[in-house]
Amino acid sequence: MSKIAFVNGKYLNIKNATISVNDRSIHFSDSVYEVIAVHASKLVFWKEHIDRLKKSLKLINIYNFQNLETLYFKCNEIIRMNNLVEGLIYIQISRGIALRNHNWNNSLTPSLIISALHKEIFKDSRPVTLISNKDIRWKCSYIKSTSLLGNILLKQKALNKKAFECVMYDDKGFITEATTSNIWVIKNRKIYTPPLKKKILAGITRKKVFEVAKYLKIEAYEKEFNLKYLANADGVFLTNSSSLLVMAKKIDNLKLNLDKDNIYQLIYASLLKTIRS
Repeated sequence: MSKIAFVNGKYLNIKNATISVNDRSIHFSDSVYEVIAVHASKLVFWKEHIDRLKKSLKLINIYNFQNLETLYFKCNEIIRMNNLVEGLIYIQISRGIALRNHNWNNSLTPSLIISALHKEIFKDSRPVTLISNKDIRWKCSYIKSTSLLGNILLKQKALNKKAFECVMYDDKGFITEATTSNIWVIKNRKIYTPPLKKKILAGITRKKVFEVAKYLKIEAYEKEFNLKYLANADGVFLTNSSSLLVMAKKIDNLKLNLDKDNIYQLIYASLLKTIRS
């Protein structure tokens, strides 16, 4: 856990790193965030994360955050102060502090929180178990906001069933994503992931897998598919910033194939090489 965090202009001991009870992130989840991996004390895919953060701010109409240019410096200070070699940096920007009211005043000063987490990320973990559930989140999950109640309820449901993740599907039965991950299938040496829609977050690792696949000459496509499609796949894996890539071995009571052609391993090794270069 972070020993030092940044809160609204100050580097503070985590015990003293508090925010106002009237911050709109507390009342309304009126805030956006990014989780950025750290390897060898360096921020991974920084530009892509900041580009997405800018997009998130625009999508919830926060136009007056003035510190994007200094975020890189602040994040690196948090890395240094916490002796973070491998782990995660968390950035949260809220609309600001005001008495509780659904409406807001555009003169509000946005709040900024940055913290760190020591975590081993860059290792090839064992295949995991998944569950499935109807997608219960709000309809604009493509915005990386802190409105995550649907996600955490289903993630906890997975934990209660001793699974790693919950894969969600829409009213038509098409898979959207998992609660903290994008999902991929391997079929006939090609890889597929659901197309970006309002229910799907444009994952940074997802984007990088497309780039790596192109380099490896592995065909990669966006495609809608349902749970039944997973049963006929040659492999299923998840991507996110906090675990990188994770292979799945089971969903609900369905056993999944484990990629006999090693497509997953090729992508994983190439992605890791990109990060370490």
